[in-house]
Amino acid sequence: MDPKHTVRSFSRVSLAILAVLSFGVIFTNLLNSRVLAGEPGFADMRGTLEKETLDLINHDRIAPNYLGETRGRARPLLWDDRLAAVARAHSEEMARNGYFSHQSGGESPADRLSAAGILWTRVGENIANCETVTQAESTFMDEPRFERNHRWDILNPDYTRVGVGIARGDDGMLHITEDFAQLR
Repeated sequence: MDPKHTVRSFSRVSLAILAVLSFGVIFTNLLNSRVLAGEPGFADMRGTLEKETLDLINHDRIAPNYLGETRGRARPLLWDDRLAAVARAHSEEMARNGYFSHQSGGESPADRLSAAGILWTRVGENIANCETVTQAESTFMDEPRFERNHRWDILNPDYTRVGVGIARGDDGMLHITEDFAQLR
C-alpha cells in the first residue's frame, strides 16, 4: 500500500474522530452551562439524582459489611414525596442563599417536617454540598461507626421513609438534603 495514501486516509479518519469528539465536548459544555444557569433540564436530572441517592442509601442499609451496625434490622427505606418536597425546598434555599446548615430561618429539620403536616416519631437529616451524589454518600459513610452522625442516619433501622432533595448552586455544586423519618 502507498504510504501517502495511508497517511491521507488516517488523516481523514483522525479529522472525523476529532470533529465528533469536539462536537461532544461542545455539546456537553453547552448542556452543563444550561443546567448551571438553572434553565430547564436540571429538573429532569434532579429526579434522576434523587432516585440515585435513594438507591445508594438503600444499598448501604442492606450491605453485609454494615451488619454489625444495623444488626440486620435496617430495611430499604420507602420514598416519601412529602419528605422529598421538604428536602428539596431546603436544598433550593441553601443553594439560592449560599449557606450550608440544618437550620433554616430558625427552623430545625423536625420543625420543617411538622410545618409540612408530616406526623413523625423520629426524624433525621443529612446535608451535603458535593459535586456528585456518590461523593456525598461516600463522605457520609466514611464517618465513624457507632456514633450519631450522617452514617447513623443512613443505617438507622428505626427510619422507614426518606425523601431526598437536590438543587444546584451557582458554583455548580449539588446541595443535597436527605430527610429520614419514622412516621406515625
